[in-house]
Amino acid sequence: METELDGRLLAMRQALALAIALGTRSHSQATAMALELLDDLKASLDNAPADSPFATPAWVGGAQDELEHIARLVRAFTDAPEPDPDSGE
Repeated sequence: METELDGRLLAMRQALALAIALGTRSHSQATAMALELLDDLKASLDNAPADSPFATPAWVGGAQDELEHIARLVRAFTDAPEPDPDSGE
């Protein structure tokens, strides 16, 4: 069962990334905006304050990972550069 779910998740991830890439492929500004939107979604998943007494739910980390995987695929499909790790992005 886990393998089937992993396969479906991978297919959904690739389909979403491909749809974004095809929709923005000839417009570098549109690609940048789509990647920025993915980053914003990833950042806003957990709006709890840093000093919150509650633990971050496990699904938040998983969702953030999925959005990062989608962003990587979009960059690969559109030949967009990876963000500079030193710039904080």
